[in-house]
Amino acid sequence: MIHDTSATILEKAYVKLLAEYRRLDLPEPTVRNFGLNPGWNAVIGTGGCSGVAMSFVDNNPLYGTEETMQDLNFLRSFVGRPLFEVASAGLDDPRIGSRSVALAALNAISQPFVTDDMLVSKGFSVGLDIKDMVKNDDTMVIVGYGGLVKSYAGRCRELHVTDQRPPETFRTTIVGDMITYGPAGIMVHPAGENKEVLNDADIAIITGSTLVNGTFEEVVGYAKHARIRALYGSSAQLIPDVLFENGINVAMSVAISDPARFEYDVMNAPDMETALRKHQRKYNVGCLEEQ
Repeated sequence: MIHDTSATILEKAYVKLLAEYRRLDLPEPTVRNFGLNPGWNAVIGTGGCSGVAMSFVDNNPLYGTEETMQDLNFLRSFVGRPLFEVASAGLDDPRIGSRSVALAALNAISQPFVTDDMLVSKGFSVGLDIKDMVKNDDTMVIVGYGGLVKSYAGRCRELHVTDQRPPETFRTTIVGDMITYGPAGIMVHPAGENKEVLNDADIAIITGSTLVNGTFEEVVGYAKHARIRALYGSSAQLIPDVLFENGINVAMSVAISDPARFEYDVMNAPDMETALRKHQRKYNVGCLEEQ
């Protein structure tokens, strides 16, 4: 599965996590159950290790059922087995559905490494706020249109957003004395313009879903000249060390704050985002020079 010269970010994370568990002599978590949802996939493990990843079932038109479907009996065969085995099996299958479960497993395994104490012990900066690092003349690019966008509108010279979904998906038609279009002050681009837009970015904030669909390396490569290269979202719960070793210098994600309640709500809440919001602890961590 692991190739020294061409390993993907998820393969590198697998190797890093295995080494860290052995270095610290941590017990390997095993699978309690899986939670599958049109928006998200969750892996619930022992020892408080639970993780999620975007499923792409209902939130992206590019991937059909063949790409996103899950083999329930195959997943069931992993119950009680190590999360590392789930991740390994998922990484051997290039389909989006398998990568999503693999990432959710890796995110679950990463939970011991996203506490403030652990992050500080490794020399990383915690509690960062990118909004405090934005300069008036910055060009900012956000890859993945979401709630984060409105937080940065008006804070920089230019705000660009790219997304795999068509730009008109995010357009609001405003009918008054004139017909205008929103959102104001935000330039929305198709994903095909990632290279052009990210090459000029001072700040790039990239969705963690790039870890699922296999575009992480490409997108981060386009943003290599940006002063700040951040990965954000619930899919980005991965051990930060491997992100910082592969082009990212700020990680903005969430840890599962109450694993038992999260497990209950994954099985019983109307949608997984509700479970996430109720039982998450946000964290921002960086490995960067003084800004």
